[in-house]
Amino acid sequence: MLHEIPMDTLTCLLHVIDRQIRCSQGLSIDVKENPDAADAEHSVFSALESIHAALAIMTNPDMPKQLYREELIERIIDFSRHQIMDCMAASNPTFRALYKPAGNVTNDGDEDEDDMENGPASKKRRTASNLSARKSSANKVSASIYSAVQKLCLILGFLKELLTTVRLSDSCILQLAKTCFTTFLVDNMQLLQLKAIGVICMVFSSYTQHRSYLVDETLNLVRKLQFSKNAIRTYHLADEEQKQIQMITALLVHLVQFSANVPDSLKGTVNWSTIIDASVDANYPINCHEAATEACCLFWTNVLQRFTAAKSQDVPEAKGIIENLVQDLLTVLNLPEYPAAAPILEVLCVLLLQNAGLKSKDTSARCFAIDLLGGIASRLKRDSVICSKEKLWILQELTDAENDSSKILKNKCCVCLGGRGINMACDVCGRCFHPDCMGAGSQENLQRDSVCPLCFCKQQLSVLQSYYELENKEKGKRASTAHKKKTAIPDEVTAVDTVQQILLNYLQEAGPQDDGNLFSRWFYLCMWYKEDISSQEKIIYYLARLKSKEILRDSGSGLALSRDWAKKICLALGQKNSFSRGFDKILSLLLASLRENSPVIRAKALRAVSIHKLLKLYMMYIIFIWMLDITS
Repeated sequence: MLHEIPMDTLTCLLHVIDRQIRCSQGLSIDVKENPDAADAEHSVFSALESIHAALAIMTNPDMPKQLYREELIERIIDFSRHQIMDCMAASNPTFRALYKPAGNVTNDGDEDEDDMENGPASKKRRTASNLSARKSSANKVSASIYSAVQKLCLILGFLKELLTTVRLSDSCILQLAKTCFTTFLVDNMQLLQLKAIGVICMVFSSYTQHRSYLVDETLNLVRKLQFSKNAIRTYHLADEEQKQIQMITALLVHLVQFSANVPDSLKGTVNWSTIIDASVDANYPINCHEAATEACCLFWTNVLQRFTAAKSQDVPEAKGIIENLVQDLLTVLNLPEYPAAAPILEVLCVLLLQNAGLKSKDTSARCFAIDLLGGIASRLKRDSVICSKEKLWILQELTDAENDSSKILKNKCCVCLGGRGINMACDVCGRCFHPDCMGAGSQENLQRDSVCPLCFCKQQLSVLQSYYELENKEKGKRASTAHKKKTAIPDEVTAVDTVQQILLNYLQEAGPQDDGNLFSRWFYLCMWYKEDISSQEKIIYYLARLKSKEILRDSGSGLALSRDWAKKICLALGQKNSFSRGFDKILSLLLASLRENSPVIRAKALRAVSIHKLLKLYMMYIIFIWMLDITS
C-alpha cells in the first residue's frame, strides 16, 4: 500500500528521517568509547528506527525512483557501519584493541594489527594470545548493545533487498561489503554474520564487476580468522546431527552458489506465461556454471599461491587454513542445501593434480597435496559404497532399468518392508506405506496426501512437458520446418528427472523461503543442465522445473519427504556428477606416486591409498609394477 501514498508525502517523510540520522551521526552507545552513552542512546535508537523505516519504504515494490537519493543511502550505510563497529567493539575486547584503540587502551593496538597482518606466524600467535589476555571478566554485553545488534540485523536484511531494488554506486557497495566482512572478526555475533553473508552474496550476484574484490576480501578474512584463533565452527547446518562449520566456509559456499545468477524474470512470483516470456538464452545455465567454476578457480588459485609462497614458519598456519576449509566442505558435501560443495572440491582436486600439487617441484607441497587428495578420495569411495548399499525405494527408480509395476511390493510397506498396520497407499502406483514411515501421523494427512513423491513428481514433469509441447506446436505454426527439428523433448519423463525433481520440491517446501534457497535450486539445475546432452533444446522446460510448485498451483501436494530421504537422494544424484566420477583419476595418480624416487612421497601415497580399505588390491598392483621394473 505504500506505493499509493502521494510522492510529496513520502519525500517529506524521508527528509525528516534524513535529518534524524544526521543529528545522531558520531554518537555511540558504547560506554567505553562514549562516557555519555546513556544520553546518546535515545538519539542512536531513534536513528536506527528511522533507517528501518526508510529502508522499508525504499524496498517496497513499485516505489518511484525519485525516492532513492544517493546521499541518503550513503548516510544510511555510513551510520549503520559506525554502529556495527561500535557494537562489535563493545562485545569483544580483542576487536576493540585491534581496530578501535581508545584512550584507555595502550597505543600498541596498531602495531598488533600490523603483526596480525604481516608478522611471522609465531608473532601472530603471541599477539592473539596477548590480546585475548586483555579480556576483562567484568565485560558483558549490555542490553542496549544487544538491542542495537538486533536492529542492525533487520537493517542488513533490508539493505540486501535494496541491492536488488536500485543500482547503488560503487562507493556504497564497497563500503557496505567491507563492513559486512568485518563482522566475521568477532565470534559472538552469529546472527549479524548470517545477515552479512546474505548482503555479501547479493553484492556478488548483482555487481559482477566487484567479484574479484570480494574473493580477495574473503581470502584476507580467512587469514585473519586463522591467525587470530577465531576459526571456530559457529555456522549451524540444517541437520539433525547438529553439525557445524566455519562461518567463512559457509560464506565461500554461498558465494559460489550466488555466482550462478538466477534470471531476473524468475526471482519473483511466476506462472507459465512468465516462463514462456522469459528471454533466457539456451547457453545461460551453462554460462552460470562456468561463472561458478571461475569463482572457485579464483579462490583456490590464490589460496594455493599463498601456501607455496609462505615462509617456512608460516607453512603450518597455511596448511591449517586449507585443511579446515576442506574438512568443512566434506562436511556439507551431498547435503541438499549446499550443491556448490562438490564443484569447489572438484576445482581444488584439479589444481592439486597439476603444478600446484602433485606436479610441483616442492616436495612438501606434493606431500600436502597427496594428503588432501587421499582424504577427498576416501570420502568419495565411502559415499560410493554407502550409495551402492542403499535400498531406499525412491532410488530404485535409478537402478531398475525396466522400472515396471510388477516390481512394486504389494501389501508391504515400501519403506520398512513390513506388512502389518498398512493403511496408506498411493492412488497412482499402488505402493503401500505405514503412516509413521511416511511421517503422516494424523488421519487428516492420510486423506489429503494420497500420491507418493515419485508419482507426484512424474505428474508434475508430465504436465510441464505437455505445456512445452503445446508451446512448440504453437511456435511450429509460425516457424520453419528446420526450426521444428530443433525443439525436441523426450516422450516420457525419465527416472533421473523424477528423482531430481523430488529433491527440488523438497528444497522448495522444506527450506527457508529466501534467496539462498532459490539460488541453491538454480545451481542444481545448472549442473544438471550441463550434464544433459539435449538440454539446450528444452531450456523452457528446465526453467519451469525451478518453480514447478508455483506454476502448477492446482496440482495438490504429495506425501512429505523426510530430510533423511532427501540426503540419500542427494547422495545418489551426487554419484552422477563429474566430481564423483573423478575418483578413478585421483586414485590412478596417487598410485603413480608410489613409484616416485622420494621415500617421503612414496610413504605419503601409500598411506593415502590405504585409507580406502582396498590396500590388498593396491598392493597387488604395486607388486605387479615392481615385477615389470625388475624384468625390464
